[in-house]
Amino acid sequence: MNAATVRPCPVCGKQQARNLYRPKDAPGIVAQCDNCNMVYVAVVEDAKALIFDGPVRYDEIDDSVLTGSDLSAVAGSWEMRLLSDKLAEWPALRRNAQDALHHLENHINSYTTDRQLLDFGSGWGFFLAVAQEQGWQAHGLEPLPASSVYARATFGLDIVTDTLRPDSFPPESFDAVTAFQVFEHLPFPGENLRQLAVMLRPGGLILIEVPNIDTWSVRLLRSHHRHFVQDHLNFFSAETLGRLLQATGFEVIDRYFPTRRMSVRHLINQWGNRFLPKGATRSLRNAAKKAGLWEKTVALNLGDIVAVIAQKP
Repeated sequence: MNAATVRPCPVCGKQQARNLYRPKDAPGIVAQCDNCNMVYVAVVEDAKALIFDGPVRYDEIDDSVLTGSDLSAVAGSWEMRLLSDKLAEWPALRRNAQDALHHLENHINSYTTDRQLLDFGSGWGFFLAVAQEQGWQAHGLEPLPASSVYARATFGLDIVTDTLRPDSFPPESFDAVTAFQVFEHLPFPGENLRQLAVMLRPGGLILIEVPNIDTWSVRLLRSHHRHFVQDHLNFFSAETLGRLLQATGFEVIDRYFPTRRMSVRHLINQWGNRFLPKGATRSLRNAAKKAGLWEKTVALNLGDIVAVIAQKP
């Protein structure tokens, strides 16, 4: 995909959209489909942050890392500089993963020891590590190489370092597919769903979690909302995500708004730096440390994330 690429609506395929916002960090003008109300970037003006034909490659690593598990091979990469913050959030990430698995397993009739799960966009492997602990045979697909190496080296996970392709996995390989904060990035989400459907066994489940565009905070903050960043192309609601799943042959069986757990440290560092003056953020940071709250985990549900579970017939 190049800059100035015109996209049809990713849900209904129409090209009848009206402009809504021009966020300064978005890859293009955010529009809304007149036919189905899907919100999306209709004209991609800046594609430099998008990943659409991976794996991601960068100069300081060798292609051998795409299948390897040697952490020293990626030690100097930009990805590894992000790892310490992720590791600090591991207790909260574990709880979030357990919650998602609970929702998914509520709809699974069979609890055999051979339950196969694919996490599409598996990142550092934290979710899959929890799934593996809970009896799943865990597999991942992730275009970022250092994240993949870490998941293989630390958790012994089966991770393919690439973007999704029709032959990424054989047909009917999985009982469930998960995708957390992935579908907002995809230039062709309908095509990806059709590919995943082939890889699911009959009766298999897919759980997709995305930022929710149909929420009070977007209506309040408009183009300044945190959803509008350089690599987000699609802005789903529960309704439009459900329509996309139905259009690709799935039956929607559940939808919910996840509660997100995070440390006070993460809340202040990430959200404070985004919305508050530096002085206020520094004062909050010092107060939290002094009160012994810095590492405390809190639970938030602002309704700005939505998850939909659907079943393949």
